[in-house]
Amino acid sequence: MIILPDVPALAARRVAADGPLAPLAESLAADLAPWLAQPPHVDPRKARLTRQGGRCPGDQTVLTFDPASPHRHRCPRCGRFWTGEDHDGYWVYGYHLWLAERALHAALLHALRGEAAHRDFALRVLDEAATQYPRWPNRDNVLGPTRPFFSTYLESLWLLHLVLALDLLEGASAAPHALGQRVRDELVEPSARLIASYPEGRSNRQAWNASARAAAARLLGRPADVTDALTGADSVQALLADGLLADGSWYEGENYHQFAWRGLWHGVQLAESAGVALPAPLLARFALGPRVLVRAALPDLTLPSRRDSPHRTSLRQWRYAEMLELGLVRAPGDRAVRAALGRLYAADIPPGDTARARSTGEAERNEPPTRLTRADLGWKSLAFALPELPPPADDPPRSVLLPAQGLAIVRRDRATTYVALDFGETGGGHGHPDRLNLLLAHGATRWLDDVGTGSYTSRDLYWYRSSLAHNAPFIDGRTQRTGPGRLLAWDERGGAGWMSADVRDIAPGVEVMRTVVVMDGYLLDEVRWRAARPVTIDLPVHAEGTFSPALPWLPADLALPVDSDAGFDFCKFVEAAPWPLGLAPVFHAVRGTAKATVRFLLPEGSTLWRAEAPGPPTEGTRRFHAVRAHGREGTIVAVWDWTGGLVRDVERSGAHVTVHAAHDERHVHSREAYGWLVDLHAGNAHGSIELGGLTVAPPPGTPVIVAGAGTGDAASVAPPPDPPEATSAVGAQTAAPPLIRLVPGREWHATLAGPEWRWTEEDWATAGHPSAAVTLRAERGPSGATLHVALRVTKARPTFAPPRDDNPLDNEHPDINSDGLQLHLASTSLGEARWIVVPDGAGRARITPRTAAAARVPLSVRTDAEATGWSARIAVGLDAASARRFHLALLVNEIAAGRERRRGQLVLGGAHGQRAYLVGDRHDLHLAPIFSIADA
Repeated sequence: MIILPDVPALAARRVAADGPLAPLAESLAADLAPWLAQPPHVDPRKARLTRQGGRCPGDQTVLTFDPASPHRHRCPRCGRFWTGEDHDGYWVYGYHLWLAERALHAALLHALRGEAAHRDFALRVLDEAATQYPRWPNRDNVLGPTRPFFSTYLESLWLLHLVLALDLLEGASAAPHALGQRVRDELVEPSARLIASYPEGRSNRQAWNASARAAAARLLGRPADVTDALTGADSVQALLADGLLADGSWYEGENYHQFAWRGLWHGVQLAESAGVALPAPLLARFALGPRVLVRAALPDLTLPSRRDSPHRTSLRQWRYAEMLELGLVRAPGDRAVRAALGRLYAADIPPGDTARARSTGEAERNEPPTRLTRADLGWKSLAFALPELPPPADDPPRSVLLPAQGLAIVRRDRATTYVALDFGETGGGHGHPDRLNLLLAHGATRWLDDVGTGSYTSRDLYWYRSSLAHNAPFIDGRTQRTGPGRLLAWDERGGAGWMSADVRDIAPGVEVMRTVVVMDGYLLDEVRWRAARPVTIDLPVHAEGTFSPALPWLPADLALPVDSDAGFDFCKFVEAAPWPLGLAPVFHAVRGTAKATVRFLLPEGSTLWRAEAPGPPTEGTRRFHAVRAHGREGTIVAVWDWTGGLVRDVERSGAHVTVHAAHDERHVHSREAYGWLVDLHAGNAHGSIELGGLTVAPPPGTPVIVAGAGTGDAASVAPPPDPPEATSAVGAQTAAPPLIRLVPGREWHATLAGPEWRWTEEDWATAGHPSAAVTLRAERGPSGATLHVALRVTKARPTFAPPRDDNPLDNEHPDINSDGLQLHLASTSLGEARWIVVPDGAGRARITPRTAAAARVPLSVRTDAEATGWSARIAVGLDAASARRFHLALLVNEIAAGRERRRGQLVLGGAHGQRAYLVGDRHDLHLAPIFSIADA
């Protein structure tokens, strides 16, 4: 068998399903019971992703998936039902996964209990899926090739469930040979081949792709392919080594940690049943995975919403309980996991709908927290969980350092207070520019929150992925540079602890360090910056409240650079007030009925500003505040008191910050050579706390040993290497392009064909050999130069999109889904100028500047229809500095008749193995040719 190691293992699970796990088996059977009399059919429609599909038009809440309601979709928040093709297309995605998972449930229940109705249900789904698979079109996809869905990884989830269902039926001698062979030939083999054609590198999605490939190869009897999927490139082993970090956390953050871990779980089980040995250190790292969720969780048992995460995801869902149960199988002595399961199974909240009966495979939909029992778990628990749980442990969460993840957490008040500094791993494509982000929660109140991300197809995605949307510093109105921070110190003594980190290149020539000292009842937050030039630093504080005494707020123009990308265009009702000299206004923060106070110590000339911007996804806008300071260096200090009455005053004298507390206490804070000192004074009594744990930054790749963890938890970590200067979408490092000199009066020619084709579903040959010819010519002028670009595209019957104000598919510009071109030009003096050009078929063109720099560059375009396609003549004006050295990218967009999304792009400079999914009108200019216009 594929996932169970042998027939005796199946016999042992039959005993468990008739004994301690009988309530779980009964509840899974009850979920299936309504569908046995009239089994549902495989839907012949292909799933479709659009901007509005599956979301309430009112506030973007995800609509409830109901497998019995393909055309009416209910919003769980407002209660209204919504209809339309966009919602129906999104429903199909959930339905395909739901039905495949139900087939697996039925197959497992038949293998364990022998009921014919379950066997017949699973066989029918497999039979219909095999018939339908070649009929679904592989086109108009969002993220990788697929037939039933719009993303490859979803087909991986679907295929994995169907393969395991067939395997269980055949293991129980319940599947006719002819049907099994047809499912292999018409579904499993072509689907596995399609999935293998789109490796996703280090992505969480690749965990599912690799596991699905391994399962399919075992079913098809291809041991070499099994080994490749489990231990080769883009394999389960590669992801255990490169995606799962040394502290057991997944590099993309908590949301993708649990998704990737479940995919890897399948791969590890498949390896064990196939006798493929994975390295023991990697399996030990994998076993830490469930514990990571417990270590990172907030006091209300929700996960921090870091990076691309939903907001306030509760652990009190059956899927998370199952993950902890599966972790306990590998580490039954793990007290933290046992304690967490005790909390999840506690009867301290009301029971409710777990939504398991509507679950859509492994593509989870987050539900409200509810009381859980083991009867609420899923098929993996029925097949693998311990028959009897060990007793829960009394082990409340402690302060913890996840050094490889770059997350330090200090807890207080038996884990009801939570302070975290997010400094390290960037998170790849799902990361946010939020190094040195500060989180603070007390009970269920998130004072300083990371609100995560909403819909990937909504425009507000750009807000949630901005620096301004976080409690993190940034420079000169521009979002942070991508790159990890460094841990500088970590020490925890129970009543006092600290964490310090820096980002050495948060902006060119700028270093920022953040230090957080956590005492009982308050924290001291210090942000220092140092730059090679005068800079402006913004430090957002995402909290609502008022100051006393009141500040003189006035409408403000923040005077930002015109090409700012830090999220300011989402801000409304912007007001500013100068920080008063000689006074220390107290900020009274309010979150619901909870209250806290914040006291600031700011550099001279600082400004406070406030604005309204998107709050947590689906919750509308809310006001936030920010500190703005200027100079080559400086320090911003804030003292948060979440008790509302402990801190009475804060003052600074030289390098010392004194916190005056209740009961005539004074805490004098100072940075020392060994770390941080807190001198404690209470009347005539005096004491001190010395916090150490300083770390030394070693050369890249050597372990950092984190010392001084008193009541906390720490580990060693090898920092990631510095990122390469240019990396392709599939992870291969590429050399910088050579410099090309353009001599006035001479032409430079290039042909765009197969090596330049960046495609979606159709490779160059299948797409009909698209091609284009490019000619560049330069003219020198008194103050610069003019670059002439002649483009001739060979294509029968091009399709030029009409003007559209809106893109119903996603948050990209609609003109990318048309025959046309993109022009990117970048230099040190200019920045990046970017345009989208769509011919109108009558000699003119629709030109859309996409960056502020583009509006400053003279550009003219003339297009013509030709017998073999279309052509364009472009003239670009360059200033003298840009003419000396500039990157030029020319991308020819191509769409086929009948498609919604473009088919591919011809890229000047080469495709470099990239695919054309999710790139919008963006291009990595490190890959673009570099030109220089010679003097006349």
